[in-house]
Amino acid sequence: MITFLFQLFLNPAKTLLRLLLLLSLACPLSAFADSALDLKIEGANEAQHSNILAYLGALPKDPALVNRFIAKMPQRTQQAMIALGYNTAQVNLQIDREVQPVEVTLSITPGEPTRITQINVTVSGEGQQDPGFEDIIAAIRQQTGAVLNHGEYEDWKDEIQNYARNQGYLNGRWVNKELLVDPTQHQATIVLEYASGQRHRLGEIRFSGSSLSAELLARLSPLQEDAYYQVSHLSKLESTLRKSGYFSEVQVIPQMQQISDLHVPIKVKLQDASSHSFQVGLGYVTDTGPRAQFNWQTPRVNRYGHSQQTTIRYSTVNPYVNFFYKIPGQDPNNQHYQLRLGLEKNDFGDLASNQQHAAVVRQDVKGRWVVNTQVRWLSEQWSLDGQDFEGNYLLPGIALSRTRRQGPVRDPSGGFMQSYQLEVTDDAIGSAGRLFRATAFWKWLDRWDDHRLVLRAQLGANITGSDDNEDIAPSLRFFAGGDQSIRGFAYNSLGPVRQIDTGTSIEDIVVGGKLLAVASAEYQHYLNNNWRLALFTDAGNAFNRGHFELKQSVGTGLHWLSPVGAIRLEVAYGISEDNPPWRLHISMGAEL
Repeated sequence: MITFLFQLFLNPAKTLLRLLLLLSLACPLSAFADSALDLKIEGANEAQHSNILAYLGALPKDPALVNRFIAKMPQRTQQAMIALGYNTAQVNLQIDREVQPVEVTLSITPGEPTRITQINVTVSGEGQQDPGFEDIIAAIRQQTGAVLNHGEYEDWKDEIQNYARNQGYLNGRWVNKELLVDPTQHQATIVLEYASGQRHRLGEIRFSGSSLSAELLARLSPLQEDAYYQVSHLSKLESTLRKSGYFSEVQVIPQMQQISDLHVPIKVKLQDASSHSFQVGLGYVTDTGPRAQFNWQTPRVNRYGHSQQTTIRYSTVNPYVNFFYKIPGQDPNNQHYQLRLGLEKNDFGDLASNQQHAAVVRQDVKGRWVVNTQVRWLSEQWSLDGQDFEGNYLLPGIALSRTRRQGPVRDPSGGFMQSYQLEVTDDAIGSAGRLFRATAFWKWLDRWDDHRLVLRAQLGANITGSDDNEDIAPSLRFFAGGDQSIRGFAYNSLGPVRQIDTGTSIEDIVVGGKLLAVASAEYQHYLNNNWRLALFTDAGNAFNRGHFELKQSVGTGLHWLSPVGAIRLEVAYGISEDNPPWRLHISMGAEL
């Protein structure tokens, strides 16, 4: 032992090689082999080959089991071929025991397949007029003349029975199920007779475990007592309750032992979500710079389902405090009322703005559209050319949005997002002036193979009682430039300018415009599942009527598809400028 260790120390590679050689001589070859049997299948197509392997099972690794395995091969192979409709298949074995592992060649002569010549499928009882059963039966009957497949035959029976159970035919049963095969004529007849019985209905829906009022829980449920019992409806109930945000645990349990008069009671066990949740985050985007955010959420303020969310975000450009209070409507899954309060600072062009705002909103989900009807109050203060300004506005309005997305949220493979907003006001209702404001936004994307195209457009218009734009608060004017606008230019840095005499020079101050038109086209190429390259061009501007000046940029970027969405590192070049600026952009978040 000491000699071996000394040799290992002096020449480790050579010593280890000798050790492996000795071990290989001492151990039988079968210990290193994956299998004690080598199988070859001849004469079978791909489906037959796969089915034979499935029926044979795993090849033996122990030589002592080889003979038993070989003895069962002909019978199992015949069963595999019969399952695919080949009842007269010939199976021959050739065995070579002189080699290790033992070689077995399985030769198959499939012969003529058995075809389905007659299919008789009927459903009696209340399900006889059910369109779902009719569709299933029609699809099965279309298989007349096809090669018999026992697996498909079992699937047809399962499809009928599963549909019956899922649709509330809980007493359904088979009256007859026969598969008649004539091997000599290579013909098969299928007879399936199913008695559905009467269809069951939903009984009482009982909630337990939640502090929410019984009246609100009943409104949260999309189910109605006495409606037909369907398993999919129970899944919808569970999904709806989970999406409400009120609960940390949801269990929907049909009480089959308590069925009475064909009505199935439903028990819903709930566990309320935590009374409060807190989140703290740090981030960076080039539009607003470094930022820190604190979020406090109370999903259940009281038993009536009110909730609140308070967000505090600090950044050098756009710090704000927002308070959001939500009250469920008559249909809490598709309607609620909101109270919004906020304090905010923001930079619009060369104007620094302080805002105080509040809004009362009714939100309705109508199909795929989200409709917000609101009245918004805005008080804003800003300075220009040594003068302080303040504007107060009462803004009734409506906003519509719709998003269609395909694929995961972090990286959609396709989709289209659109939103529209209208706001109006007048000095007759206490506002600082007359204003009609309209905005629209569209974003479309599509992926094919490793390629992706993203198109984006944004329009805006202010109609006032005068041609002067500077009597409108900065947050109501239009500006362009930034990560989500025209890359290659700073955040809100594009728009009409006003010349200001500073005493030492004349400076152009960006004050914003009455109109906005911005468009973008971006091609993306996937390097792998987590990274992609981008080439893009952005164009447009904020402007006043009759004074449009096109600003355009081109650029490239690298995107990392993180679990929370794409993190985008991009460089853009303002080609419309005499001295084109380069600008680095960092942004993140979901795209749709």
